[in-house]
Amino acid sequence: MKSKNILIVEDKEQERKLFEYLIGQIHTFQSFDACKDALAHLANQQPNLILISVQLTDLETLSFLQKVRALVDCSCLVVALSPTKDQTQIAYYLEQGFDDLISKPIRPKEFILKIQSLLEMQAEADLNTLKKKDLAPILNPEVYQQLLRLSSREVILQVYSEFVQECESLIQLLERNPLAKPSAEMLGIIHTIKGNSGTLGAEKIYVAAKQSESSGRLQKSIEFTESLHYLKATLVEFQEYFKKEPSLYHAQQN
Repeated sequence: MKSKNILIVEDKEQERKLFEYLIGQIHTFQSFDACKDALAHLANQQPNLILISVQLTDLETLSFLQKVRALVDCSCLVVALSPTKDQTQIAYYLEQGFDDLISKPIRPKEFILKIQSLLEMQAEADLNTLKKKDLAPILNPEVYQQLLRLSSREVILQVYSEFVQECESLIQLLERNPLAKPSAEMLGIIHTIKGNSGTLGAEKIYVAAKQSESSGRLQKSIEFTESLHYLKATLVEFQEYFKKEPSLYHAQQN
């Protein structure tokens, strides 16, 4: 497993140093003893996993969790660090939105195995997401049929033609700026493509644009750049599909 990025939020220095030592042998990490500092960090960078002590003193734990969830996407795991071993209490924290709970004091070997297990499950979930992206249809025929009931075939075909031109404009922009940063202008263009693809049933583009927009708004530069490569590929795929299947619009009407 490649090195992951883990955020540690623990205000007890001795325990925080132990977490840093154990995690630092395998993964990169950032460590904070206060909620406000951790939130400032999350505004600019998203880790793969966050460890949060439920005994933090500068902000109530569940309020902190809500703020964290607002800053990270659902792929980031948030794990509670708590002295409790009571199953009722553990269930309570899970119900409040934590992905898991690790009881303190920790046993180093068990702690590392737990962290590795969580990251492996995360990697598997990410892989399933990628598979779902590839399974999304280029064009959902049911959406097309619904549009035909609202207007004539000629009008709908023109709408799709205009969308193909939007795709071409974005493709050209990405070719001119292969390492484009998530600027407000770029995110606005992707947001428009996302909305139009959703309306027209171009589901593969919609999924790709949604991922790019999410990564960009979280300022995850590396993931944003990678997502743009996939988005460009889906745009080209849709263009080719549109060129090769002109009879689709007549066949589905009959």
